[in-house]
Amino acid sequence: MTAAITADNILAHELVGLEATVVESSDPTIKGLKGTVVFETKNTISIRTTKENAAVKTVPKIAAKTIEFHTQTGACFISGATLIARPEDRISRLS
Repeated sequence: MTAAITADNILAHELVGLEATVVESSDPTIKGLKGTVVFETKNTISIRTTKENAAVKTVPKIAAKTIEFHTQTGACFISGATLIARPEDRISRLS
């Protein structure tokens, strides 16, 4: 059984599948972007938008100053710079 994703342990979990919103960004074109995380690399997060066209947008982690993730226990706000690392390295380092 997998532990519930909370604000305390979100960095040690997979982000794919979580609902996310870019709250604050240095790039005005991604500010307010909302959807489901579908892919993550060392420097980017891909989000499938919840708009009618359901496009996948790639968000540079460094440009996303604040990202809101919706977890099973509530919302969690994280700086995109905190997420810069290969997902598998971040997960193994923190778990």
